[in-house]
Amino acid sequence: MASPGLTPLAQAEGQGEVLLLRQAQDLGFPVGKTWVVGLWEEFARLNNLAERIGRLFQGVFGVRVDEERLLLAAEEAKRAVRESYLLPERAEAFLETLEGKGPFLVRRAGEGTYRLARNPQEALFAVKRLWAEAFRVEAILERYPALFPSALTVLVQEVTTLPPLEGGLLEDPFLSLDLSQALGQRVVAYTWEGTLLRIESVHGG
Repeated sequence: MASPGLTPLAQAEGQGEVLLLRQAQDLGFPVGKTWVVGLWEEFARLNNLAERIGRLFQGVFGVRVDEERLLLAAEEAKRAVRESYLLPERAEAFLETLEGKGPFLVRRAGEGTYRLARNPQEALFAVKRLWAEAFRVEAILERYPALFPSALTVLVQEVTTLPPLEGGLLEDPFLSLDLSQALGQRVVAYTWEGTLLRIESVHGG
């Protein structure tokens, strides 16, 4: 079977929230079952997205930002990502890894907004939608002058029941205090049904 591009949290490398979640798990905190998706670079390369999306934004950024062209280019960039494909064997391996599991909460590492997925197929769709959202106008302006993101780390987290899209993950002040002391830095812990799913560093991420 081809590599699924899904790494269990305990084996995942990375900084920011991925590192915080792995450390919390190693320390025995109730971290939800989490996989780290590492497919963006291959996906972007195989679909020639950097060049294709770069062409869309030609003439957008000059002495002034052409706002109308920026809006149009951003929509086309998101569509280009949504309509591109993973290698078939990679998609099959992704689905096989998650077979029999779920439902899932799917989100970008370091971000609080998330997508909901009832099964592995929906989780795969959610990953692509999150990649596409990296080309929202706000996201583009935030990382400018870098137009194309070098890495888009996505987390797939298994939950017992799906939380609401808004206000589902709640800050746990007591767990935040315990976790901050254990990690040696101030963090905020967010949980759903007693399971730790997100760690926000006060330094960002």
